[in-house]
Amino acid sequence: MTKEQNHLHDLVISAIIAALYVALTYLSQMFGLGYGAVQLRLSEMLNCLVVFNKRYIWGVTLGCILANLTSTLGVVDIVWGSLQTLISLTIIYFVSKKLPNLMAKLGSVVVIGTVMMFLIAWELVVLTKAPFWLTYGSVAAGEFASLLVGAILIYYMSKRIDFNTATIKHRA
Repeated sequence: MTKEQNHLHDLVISAIIAALYVALTYLSQMFGLGYGAVQLRLSEMLNCLVVFNKRYIWGVTLGCILANLTSTLGVVDIVWGSLQTLISLTIIYFVSKKLPNLMAKLGSVVVIGTVMMFLIAWELVVLTKAPFWLTYGSVAAGEFASLLVGAILIYYMSKRIDFNTATIKHRA
């Protein structure tokens, strides 16, 4: 692949990931779980992709920005919530590069992603005057559940899909 083709490939993959993130967030919101102090964003499962390639940071972050356009918290969530995603994914990317195997890498996504929800809890405290620890516990629990399911799914999907190159693996 030429440099231009590789760049286009990365853009297309990022756009697909962003679209998936938006669709999964809206699916979560159909059950009232996409925004607010009690949330279970199915889209957060896509955070697990970052351990394979940094291109996923941009796709997931763009998806978060687009999904947050309809957030009940308005422009603050568009900016702050998306910035939290960018920060978390960047930390996950650099930490996971130092880990020895895929299970450890995916485990780091679950732990770091869950811990970093303190930034979303803080946002909710500031905007809604919600109690911090109760809010943090709630959003962290939802994030943990989504990331754990995502880690398991991505682990098994990685047996058939090369997420580094975003291609299907051929059976020998």
